Amino acid sequence: MDDVRIEAVELRGAGGLGVFLRVGSDQRLYRVAPVRDPQQPRFWCLAVFACSACGIPETGSAIWAGWWGSTQGELPGLLDAIKADTGAWLAEDQCLSLREKLLQPRPPVRLPAPRAHRQPTSERPVASSTERAS
Repeated sequence: MDDVRIEAVELRGAGGLGVFLRVGSDQRLYRVAPVRDPQQPRFWCLAVFACSACGIPETGSAIWAGWWGSTQGELPGLLDAIKADTGAWLAEDQCLSLREKLLQPRPPVRLPAPRAHRQPTSERPVASSTERAS
């Protein structure tokens, strides 16, 4: 499982602070972005969000957060370190649980439940035009 490649990628039109990580041959995409530290709102942390292929977060919930208590001035350096050597960043003690999550195989896609079979409209009984709704 360690032979799965995780790389930092640039998406067209992606602005702001953050880094996208592309995982493995199935091309899963995650965004690492700074968010306010909920315990210390004047500080920041890094959060990871699962994204669609075009970079839109799938949910509003982060799958991982770390680097708690970072200052705003430290954020560009943290993100540059991820871009420079993603593997070394993921090998940090704080990132081990994130690495495990990223290396998990993609869960199977859930198919929508089949719709109940309906009679075609031509076979449905037609109400008399003289009847009134009461």
